[in-house]
Amino acid sequence: MGSHKGNTWKLELDDSGELYFLHVSIVQRFQLQQDMELTPAEWEKVQQAELGRKAYQYACYLLDNRGYSYQEMFHKLEPKYPEAVCYATVNRLAKYGQINDRAYAEQTAHHYIEVKHFGFYRARQEMRRRGLLDAQIDEALEPYAKRTEEILMEQICRRYQKYFLDPDDRKTVEKGKAALVRQGYGFHQINAAVRTFFEEVYRNEE
Repeated sequence: MGSHKGNTWKLELDDSGELYFLHVSIVQRFQLQQDMELTPAEWEKVQQAELGRKAYQYACYLLDNRGYSYQEMFHKLEPKYPEAVCYATVNRLAKYGQINDRAYAEQTAHHYIEVKHFGFYRARQEMRRRGLLDAQIDEALEPYAKRTEEILMEQICRRYQKYFLDPDDRKTVEKGKAALVRQGYGFHQINAAVRTFFEEVYRNEE
């Protein structure tokens, strides 16, 4: 056993000649030394510790780019590491607040409602894809319940106004409504908002 590169140590097993590379923190933690004998159980602990270190390092790398839910992070780690290591890693992240599903639900709700201007239906879909539970989603979306009509009207007046310039052009109006459905707004919500928009337009023209 000896230093390899940077903080990595190279270890060769006498019985098989297999090479393993361990981080110096793992070497120090288990007080590994040249010609040291380990039982299979002890060697298994060393390997699990190294895998756990790598999984945690990878998870931190992912979290540097964006937030993750508990479930989402688990599924991200699962293809690379054993199940036990994945659970240990996400539990560690949750314990130290690096993963917080409630806070993450609030962040994603703000992103989808206030930034992407999605309706509740699509926002829920996207948040579920992020591994959040329905109870967490409901709690995070609740503050926006009274704002959905306002946001929808803003979208009609700005981004989708081109579809609603002529109420008699049914084909174009329906295209606009379909676009708003894809944004996650309910059909009844859309119809009511479009009626209000036309009423405002007529009122201003009088």
